[in-house]
Amino acid sequence: MICARPIRFTRDLAAHRRYLDALGATRVTTAPGWEVYALGSGRLALHEASDSQPPGDVLAWEVADLDAWAERARAAGLTFEIGQTDHGIAATVTAPDGTTFTVDPAAEAEQQPPTDTAFAVLPIWYTTLAEVEGARQVVTGLGGIQRVTADSDVWTDFSCPAGGLVAVHASDGDPGVELGFEFDGDVETLIQALEAAGVEPVLIDETYSRTLQIPDPDREGRMLWINEKQQDLYGYRSTETSA
Repeated sequence: MICARPIRFTRDLAAHRRYLDALGATRVTTAPGWEVYALGSGRLALHEASDSQPPGDVLAWEVADLDAWAERARAAGLTFEIGQTDHGIAATVTAPDGTTFTVDPAAEAEQQPPTDTAFAVLPIWYTTLAEVEGARQVVTGLGGIQRVTADSDVWTDFSCPAGGLVAVHASDGDPGVELGFEFDGDVETLIQALEAAGVEPVLIDETYSRTLQIPDPDREGRMLWINEKQQDLYGYRSTETSA
């Protein structure tokens, strides 16, 4: 089973640690310039940025057994290559829109992940409208399960069986990835813990749900979004039986 584990290349590891610790994430891997946090659902990797790898976000996934995953993914029609990368053996996928990412064997966790699954990683994959269906097919081939889709088809999000979420979003710009999160509950309850950690959240009412926005440590004037799990499905369709 696959787990969402996007990578944020950052020049401010400490700032990311502050909000992650406040929201109950658990650091499960620590190495020079590299940390992995287990959220309630999914994982987030932090990697020190460099001149060759500036701050930004990259899609990535983890699986417990790469060979078993590869067998299922090939049967689902996903195209990829397994080989040596700069961080070890991994599967490399190149999507129709040119987005490239890896599926890595999961490292043995040193600590147990959080037991509260409400806080989930939710990276957003922006692609062109012409490539939305191709991107959705890639995520399905990886093992993602389609969850909520806009009637306009500009948004589809997926749950990953081993944890985490990922969304495919049509955009007028170039393909790209943006780190985001989801909270299955009242996002207002997160404010006190964030403020106690020195993080100043802003509560926003969107048409589909509420969000908390916190300053992005790597993009001056920009925010990281923590979306409240969508309950208003007007203009959307959901595969969840509870919807």
